[in-house]
Amino acid sequence: MELKNKTFLVTGGTSGVGKAIATGIAQTGATVVIVSRNASNGQQTVKEISEKSGNKNISFLTADLSLMKSVYELGEQFKQQHNQLHGLVNAAGAWYFKKETTSEGLDKSFAINYLSHFTLTHSLLDLLKPTEEARIVTVAGAPRFLKKPKLDLNNLQLTKSYSWLKSTNLAMFARVYFGFELADRLQNTSASSMLFHPGFVKSNLGKNKMPWWLKLMFSLSSDVRNAPETCESGVHVATKENAKSANGKFFDEKNNVIDIRKNFDQSAGKELWLLSEQLSSKSGFVK
Repeated sequence: MELKNKTFLVTGGTSGVGKAIATGIAQTGATVVIVSRNASNGQQTVKEISEKSGNKNISFLTADLSLMKSVYELGEQFKQQHNQLHGLVNAAGAWYFKKETTSEGLDKSFAINYLSHFTLTHSLLDLLKPTEEARIVTVAGAPRFLKKPKLDLNNLQLTKSYSWLKSTNLAMFARVYFGFELADRLQNTSASSMLFHPGFVKSNLGKNKMPWWLKLMFSLSSDVRNAPETCESGVHVATKENAKSANGKFFDEKNNVIDIRKNFDQSAGKELWLLSEQLSSKSGFVK
């Protein structure tokens, strides 16, 4: 994929996987737009990526990904500033160890870790669908955790019970279901949907709210201590894979294609899509 004059939008671009992918894409000379929660982080990250990549075509947009109104406005703002989009990387994420509810009545973990990806992608499909080799790349979990995905479609907001592990798994499964269903819906377009597992990448995920026992566990893990600041697998999927041949594929951190689709019920993916449309459209954000 020739990247000169190509434009990419990366969520979660100020740290961890998102920042690593944004930096890698920037090094190709492409135009990169990152999403930041606030202007100060956005400005600082743009400066760091520009200096590291030697690419001046880096910018940021601000949005609160826990609020679908803000996510929809993000999509509209991007379209006002750019008339093309060759790659959308859904890499934003956050951990919530206690249940929090947004002002829109959504579980905050579900909103940020899944529904924001759905809403932003949905709002940008009119740019992506007609663009040759366009791709939507979504961060997924490790393949070993995806052998028996369980998704309670009647409890997406975890109103019946909540735990960090449940919320993390729910969003992880939902993102994979979304990526596969999106691939089906893009079959007759120029765009493609891919999923990938980044492996361990240095991140601020849950940094300030992480309980002591999890901090201790991570501090003792050599994988976490030695995690790189790069994400070559994500950059590869976002820029180097033949988009149409990779539609609906799942890649691991070594760029191997992993056959996990058979573990995911296609009818559940379709139902999740419809439920996601309903949740996003409560305030008129997805039409």
